[in-house]
Formats: sequence, structure tokens, C-alpha cells
Amino acid sequence: MTRAQALAIITAKLASLDDEHVMTVAEIVQSIEAGNELPRELTDHELTLIQQAKEDFKAGRSYSLDEARALTDQVLAKRGVALRDLDPGSAEW
Repeated sequence: MTRAQALAIITAKLASLDDEHVMTVAEIVQSIEAGNELPRELTDHELTLIQQAKEDFKAGRSYSLDEARALTDQVLAKRGVALRDLDPGSAEW
């Protein structure tokens, strides 16, 4: 995705967001610009998922990029969507 495409998506979708989500987007952008850490604290669920992911990596339970793409393609195919359909302006991912 190019910068112009990203800005177009943000601009097109921003007006349809409710106030809470607009404020969340603003906080994220300000945080990125300021070089801060996370724009909010992680939930217990998010922290648990991160810990599980770390344990999976240590145990060798991870996918190569090709494996991840193949699994993603399978899920998308079940939904009738091809990965290339998600960003028609890009080359294959």
C-alpha cells in the first residue's frame, strides 16, 4: 500500500466512525508522532495472547511466511475473497 492509498482509506473511513473511534485514531496518531509507547494500556486478554505467542515461538510453534500466506489464502478463499482483491493497486503480497 502506498502512502497516498493509506491516506485515501483513512480519509474515506474517518467520517463514518463514531466519536470514540475518532478519538482513538487521534490518540494513536499523536502517540506515533511523539514516539511514545502504546497509546493505551493492554488488556489482560491482549497480554495473555502476547505471552502465549512468546511461548509458541520458544517451542517452535510458528509459521513461515509462505505457510502463513497459504493459511490466509485458505481462509479468504472460503469467504470468496482473494488476497489480491484486498488491495487491487498492489502486486502480490
